[in-house]
Amino acid sequence: MHTANKNGILKRLFSFLMALTFIAGVIQLDPIKMKRTLAAEDYHTWRQMDPRWGSISMNGTTVASSGCLITSLSIMARASDSLDDAALENLGITSIDDFNPGVLAQAYNNRNGFNYGGAIASWGTISQIIPQITFIKDSYLKSYTQADIAAELKSMMDQGYHVILNVNWHWVYIEGVVGNDIYMIDPACDTRLLYDYYTLFGGNEYWLMKCKNPPAPFTPPVSDVTTTTTTDVTGEIVTTDTTETTETTATTYQETTTTTTTKSVTQLTSTTTKKSTTDTTATTTTKKSTTKSASTTTTTKSATTTATKTTTASSSSKPVTTTNMPAGEYYNPKAAEIGIYASSDMSGKPIAFVRMTEVVDALECKGTAGHIAGSDGFAGWIDLSRMLPVRNEAARERGDINGDKKIDMIDLGLLSDYLGSLDNMPDGVSIFTGCEKEAADINGDGKVSSGDVLVCLMLVCG
Repeated sequence: MHTANKNGILKRLFSFLMALTFIAGVIQLDPIKMKRTLAAEDYHTWRQMDPRWGSISMNGTTVASSGCLITSLSIMARASDSLDDAALENLGITSIDDFNPGVLAQAYNNRNGFNYGGAIASWGTISQIIPQITFIKDSYLKSYTQADIAAELKSMMDQGYHVILNVNWHWVYIEGVVGNDIYMIDPACDTRLLYDYYTLFGGNEYWLMKCKNPPAPFTPPVSDVTTTTTTDVTGEIVTTDTTETTETTATTYQETTTTTTTKSVTQLTSTTTKKSTTDTTATTTTKKSTTKSASTTTTTKSATTTATKTTTASSSSKPVTTTNMPAGEYYNPKAAEIGIYASSDMSGKPIAFVRMTEVVDALECKGTAGHIAGSDGFAGWIDLSRMLPVRNEAARERGDINGDKKIDMIDLGLLSDYLGSLDNMPDGVSIFTGCEKEAADINGDGKVSSGDVLVCLMLVCG
């Protein structure tokens, strides 16, 4: 009797494992139908790594790993308002609010639209899915300087074309050009100014398309206003509003007009405005010199602007110092691999690499070098300035790996992907954030293993 019970338990476990094998093979056949997401939010926020669609298959890869072009096409479709009734029917949705990069990726899957590895098999597929988008050509920039590249892109956009540009082996949607500044919507990060994040030498590949509407008139991001109070040589308080564009280092001019009738005073005011972000510190220094005398109005303007990476700038002559990056989790947002080095100066050959969307946990930092701890202690140093910090994530229920408030087939697929990655992942590098790992430890034994798969399978199926 004891043996019979034991055999019965083994048979049930074997059945679970067989079911798991089957599910692992088909889990990504139609994840959008399993998890319809509301994506009416601003398309500027769409990222290929979004857990709502990042795990969708693209013939041997996923949207998170290789979906920069399909995400850029989705952004373009919404930016140009090209989704008509025919497109919605082709996409299998009933409302524009249901559209997102995952929906478009699934539509490509339904048409065998990806070559192995996620490359788009045919340029014309986008027109089959969204008829109001017409593919014009796949070509290369003729320009090689920042000014000429900006002028070439603006010329195409002024003719009514939409441009998706390849930068450093990664596709981004070009939203606007102002002077020599190129503004993008990047499927991998929040940076808007192209040259703030990528190196562009010219001759880059691009996709050119006509859509329902041409590119919209572009205005740079909203400015911030700061107020600085200074004292002139007469002891008078002077308040100055300085306008600084949040994501550009373009020079800002300030004009002040003063009229007096009785006194002659020379006034010198120096106003310095500082702004720090994770990626850039911008410093704008504005000086004005106004001579006031009887019945005279004189106005002068002078401005300069500088920008540096991860430094603290000052109007004094003190040397610029580099501050330490904050410790914590970071991920690689770009297609290019980032090296891990044996020393904090990150010299010599890398000992390992961090690929796109992979995560590291920096326990301490020296400048931009983050110290990664592995399973047995030291794992190496990595340049955190090339990565983005993992946003603060709320604690999740065990099993809810993607944080959508439910445990379903997508969580099971993510868990399977994580376990499959362990044999090939460098020490100290993960495809999961700490929050995702904690949620993946479903049975609470302090580790993520096949035991958690069985529990997840029972929760999903039962």
